[in-house]
Amino acid sequence: MDLQLKDKVAVVTGASKGIGLAVVEGLVREGARVVAGSRTSSPELQALAAEHDVTVVAVDLSTAEGPETLVRTAVERHGRIDILVNNVGAAEPRA
Repeated sequence: MDLQLKDKVAVVTGASKGIGLAVVEGLVREGARVVAGSRTSSPELQALAAEHDVTVVAVDLSTAEGPETLVRTAVERHGRIDILVNNVGAAEPRA
């Protein structure tokens, strides 16, 4: 399927595993350039970065500096951001 994402710049949060990693995989299959943010990396994410245009950014998005660092990295590397996938969130347990 051609989603017309070739050379689009995507930022994906929570990218080291699970849904975030699957989103990164899907985007690179479609030809997007991805800036992948997560607290830590994973072997799977590193493998994608070795084979595709994926920039891995170790960042804590719960801090004020985290999102700024991730966005700045994307803009410095690619000049823009076309797609944002916010796959990070937190919820307090309910009693």
